[in-house]
Amino acid sequence: MNFLIRTITAIIYAALMLFCIQKGGVWCTSLFGLVTALTANEFAGLVNRHKGSMTCRFLTVLTALAFFLGCAFLFRSYMRTALVFWSLFSVCLIAVPVNELFAKHDSPITGMAYTLFPVLYAALPMALLVALGYMPGHVGARPGYSPALPLMLFLCIWANDVGAYCTGCTIGRHKLFERVSPKKTWEGSIGGAVFTLAVAGLVSHLVPSMYGMLPLPVWLGMGLVTIVSGTLGDLVESLMKREMGIKDSGKILPGHGGILDRFDSAFLAIPAVTIYFVCLLYLK
Repeated sequence: MNFLIRTITAIIYAALMLFCIQKGGVWCTSLFGLVTALTANEFAGLVNRHKGSMTCRFLTVLTALAFFLGCAFLFRSYMRTALVFWSLFSVCLIAVPVNELFAKHDSPITGMAYTLFPVLYAALPMALLVALGYMPGHVGARPGYSPALPLMLFLCIWANDVGAYCTGCTIGRHKLFERVSPKKTWEGSIGGAVFTLAVAGLVSHLVPSMYGMLPLPVWLGMGLVTIVSGTLGDLVESLMKREMGIKDSGKILPGHGGILDRFDSAFLAIPAVTIYFVCLLYLK
């Protein structure tokens, strides 16, 4: 029964992600804005529950969302709208330390750090994901938005997760990072890597209209970056959960846990892939 629920949730989640990324524009911005807000809310709830009341949940969510929307509209060239959200973000940056004056926390610096952490951990990667959608327009593809990079990124992340899980469950023996995640194995990681590279190569070959703008080695390189950074992202989230003494970050996704559980790999893979393409395409 749990497997069925997990499968249904995964299908709905993947379909929604693929649809919004393919459509771009307001669909992309709305979806990743929602992910940013839910992540910030979930993180603040975990901190308040397991670390004492250290954050103002509303302020945590508002700060992360304002940062994301400011970046997203900037990348989409809506300068006036971006300025509105940057102004709101600036107000939040003032409100966060001022809030600590009245919150009476034992460690106000810790409280400010917890409140602002989702900006770097969730809002920035989601904003960079929007930026990746507009990057191909500057390297020879059609002008404006292209779903090529965001789509390939998530296909690689999912391939790595599925390959690692299947291989690890069947032949996994040697622990990858037992102190943080006892169930992850080297065999699983290698299986995930092989599956990811196969998916990256196959997709780039089968959809030349979208991925023919760059040669195969570039997509395989993206796959390698995603494998390493995605695995590290998974381990980092496991480290945070271990400190808080929890198994899942939430219950919003039946069978999969919370938003942090579902996007743990993406939160580190997106910045890493962005750096990869910036270095590859612009720093020649």
